[in-house]
Amino acid sequence: MVTTCWSLAPVTSQLLSVAGRAAVSTAFIRNLSLPARPAPVIGVRSFSSNTRPNSRVSHNRLAPSLAVSTGLALSYYLHQRGPQSVKLGLVPEKPEKPKCAHCVDEKTEVIQEKPVGCCEDEQTTTYQEKPLSCCVDDEASIAMVPAIGGDHKHKIFETVDDETLLISKLPKEDAILTTAPNVPPSITRDHPALVRVPLVTTTKLAQLTSQYKYEQWTFNGTVPGPFIRAKVGDVVELSLTNKDPAGNPHNIDCHAFTGPGGGAAVTTAEEGETKVGRFKLLYPGLYVYHCAAAPVPVHIANGMYGLMYVQPEGNDLPPVDKEYYVMQSEFYHEPPEVDDDGRRSEIVEFSYPNGLREEPQVVAFNGSESALTRDHPLKAHVGDDVRIFFGNAGPNLTSSFHIIGTHFKNVYRDGGVTSNPSKGIQTASVPCGGSTIVDLKMAVPGTYTLIDHSIFRLDKGAVGFPNVSGPQNPGVYQSSQPPRPCVGCKLHS
Repeated sequence: MVTTCWSLAPVTSQLLSVAGRAAVSTAFIRNLSLPARPAPVIGVRSFSSNTRPNSRVSHNRLAPSLAVSTGLALSYYLHQRGPQSVKLGLVPEKPEKPKCAHCVDEKTEVIQEKPVGCCEDEQTTTYQEKPLSCCVDDEASIAMVPAIGGDHKHKIFETVDDETLLISKLPKEDAILTTAPNVPPSITRDHPALVRVPLVTTTKLAQLTSQYKYEQWTFNGTVPGPFIRAKVGDVVELSLTNKDPAGNPHNIDCHAFTGPGGGAAVTTAEEGETKVGRFKLLYPGLYVYHCAAAPVPVHIANGMYGLMYVQPEGNDLPPVDKEYYVMQSEFYHEPPEVDDDGRRSEIVEFSYPNGLREEPQVVAFNGSESALTRDHPLKAHVGDDVRIFFGNAGPNLTSSFHIIGTHFKNVYRDGGVTSNPSKGIQTASVPCGGSTIVDLKMAVPGTYTLIDHSIFRLDKGAVGFPNVSGPQNPGVYQSSQPPRPCVGCKLHS
């Protein structure tokens, strides 16, 4: 805070004025008539309109009366003094200024606290037409604030003119949603937008392992859900339509959103419903989103999760040749049922007890053990710079993300993109509900191995095989014999 100094002469007159007001107030308070009540001291008569307190009681009232009157006078003085008063962690009332065109009345200001799309009435409509950060009319003479010096403004807000921006005036665009392992292109516009993101919840029978199928709960029919890309300062208009044939409610808790439940409080949709919420993106980075309907671990364990990348203001991360989307998660299922002929069912069902014990039957990338092996292996060419947006849905296990045979040139830990990346990292630890961004330089051709280095999880499906094509690089890697994988080894294709 900046401390305002006063000259000596004005201070003297000001203090005399305060003292005078205090004396007058004290005399007035001392002569106030008080309603009858029992005396606080034994043997003293009760107060009434016809009796005067004895000298002891009068003496006891002098100090508090003087303190109260002095406080009242000082408050009045500070109120009149306005912004010239001393700032000691307190902010005096700002000079009155006309309200902006968007501030209507007190009711409208209260409505600003409601989530957008929460209630469908005229007042909510008024709220939606107001700026996201409209001006506030402070009525209090003095307000408590942190005593921080200077103009303190987070960089995250600098992409938006908070005083004039109307949601209704934002240019609208549909988000480019991609399924794993694909990533939408970088956003090049230099202004905020209203980004529409439609999500639909449904179920599908998926090939979880080479032996078993499993009914997954999905966003837009895939596990993980679509990759969402936006920019800090954007407003995401997320619509969630529930088409779950089992009748389960669903919603969205997006770690990129600010507000109760990360959006879950206003997006919970029953079967056949569509809920819409608007959320301003305040912080750049890579964030997990997931269903948070009860019971939350069941919805996550069955496949309801994905990633949202919020680009920083100005330039995005340095450009690369390839970008990929990978999520790790666990699946908990019961043993397959056995029919009367002794044949095992090819469909397995969710097991809540196994989830409680944190004993998964499958640990996989992108929803199945074959997602990054046979189905969609990651591909690159010698010399390519490759970026992987990696998330861990859990719901229980921390991932030790590692690629055998290369290094992470850059690691944006925890998905943060406003700090300098770590360099030359071998393994990135990613907790449940967390993420990371890693960059690699592919210097040598061949097949690499993407794993969770909690290595027993390899036998539960946590493996992928990035393939790099191109000429040999004997200056980095050479042998007189061609590479030959060991028999039965799962670390090489």
